Amino acid sequence: MSSIVTSRANDLADLDIDELVDKLTPGEIQKLLEDCDPDDSQIPPSLRCNYRCDKQPTGPLNKKALADFILDQALNTPDIPDVVPHVPGTLRGKRWTPPSKPKQTLDDDIEISLDLGEDVEIALSTATTEEIVDLAGIMGLHSMMNQDQYHASQSEKAPRADPNIGWQGVTKATPLKVYPQEAPNCTDPDDVLEKIKANNPSTTSVNLNNVMVNENTFLTMFEALERNTHLKELSLANTSMSDTTASVLATVLEVNKTIEKMNLESNNISPQTMAKIFEAINVHQVVTDIKGSNQQAQFLGNKVESAITKAIENNKVILKVGLHFQFGDCRNRVAVQLQKNLDRLRLKRVAHKLSNAGSE
Repeated sequence: MSSIVTSRANDLADLDIDELVDKLTPGEIQKLLEDCDPDDSQIPPSLRCNYRCDKQPTGPLNKKALADFILDQALNTPDIPDVVPHVPGTLRGKRWTPPSKPKQTLDDDIEISLDLGEDVEIALSTATTEEIVDLAGIMGLHSMMNQDQYHASQSEKAPRADPNIGWQGVTKATPLKVYPQEAPNCTDPDDVLEKIKANNPSTTSVNLNNVMVNENTFLTMFEALERNTHLKELSLANTSMSDTTASVLATVLEVNKTIEKMNLESNNISPQTMAKIFEAINVHQVVTDIKGSNQQAQFLGNKVESAITKAIENNKVILKVGLHFQFGDCRNRVAVQLQKNLDRLRLKRVAHKLSNAGSE
């Protein structure tokens, strides 16, 4: 049986479609067109409709006359009579009514008897509202109090909440704390430059944050830092430092052995130069705190972040890094290395304390 079916399929495959179509009569071709699929996208739209009009056109299309004719036909065509005539106000069949929902009855007189012990009941009966609020905060019942009441119950240093609120009072917004406006930085870059050049022992910290510094002043200052042995903290945030100046700073950090803290935030340092700075501080490994976020480039890129992460992992003394890492792997590796450095510092401190105690 299978051989017969296979032979028939081979015979049909060998047939020529054009030859078969040529043998069809016009009536058979029309029958095939009428039986076609109207949703077939391979057929022209004009051939997808089964209706074929053989009448000759009587004249040009008159849209208004056609609309009037259709309206006249609709008005003159009688309506199909109803089997049961419609009578206004008469209800036939069964009207649907929604099922009634059981009403929930709340019994306000529910009493719960708890045996808390004689001492606890005496303490609660004589406790004030403020004491009960503190007790609720200690027990973690946050929904029964506002934020001020909760913080006041957790710490004695926190300001006490308004005693008039209690349980039934209206909670008000906490007044905002007003802090005085920070005074502008009036440091003179030229004065700082002279002190760094003179290697002044009293100049251990330089703060030029939010001060626009000339590029030539930066270059002269960094050149003097190569010979400076007293400066420990350098803050240059928002000073319009260019990428060229930052490259010179990276070279200086390979020579300087005293700078421990640096702040380079909000400048125009490129990601590649930032990576050079992190590699430069590994030469002497003296810097413990460095900040370099909010630069002109919003993201450092995977290649730069990997280079910075590798440099931090090779540093045994750095404790704080103020830099935004986009990739989670780099961020986690940096956090792990900083934690290792903190643990290493803590162990040294404990060992030093034990050695001093043993010598005494």
